[in-house]
Amino acid sequence: MSRGRAPVSMPIGAEEAHRFFDDQAGVRASTDDAPPPTYTTAPTTCQLADFSRLSTVDVITAVHRLPDRVSSM
Repeated sequence: MSRGRAPVSMPIGAEEAHRFFDDQAGVRASTDDAPPPTYTTAPTTCQLADFSRLSTVDVITAVHRLPDRVSSM
């Protein structure tokens, strides 16, 4: 998607798509033996005190400021 700076749809062949999903399965298999994630409790002094509304424009602006993420596919 590239945050609106590249074509939304790029033509790829069936073989390329198949290779991509095979590669993803390989990534998953390579982490099978990884230990489970560990979590810690937040300190009691940690607070989320303020929330404010965001408009659609706020979200779009923030997304546009993110760096492009390009797939190796």
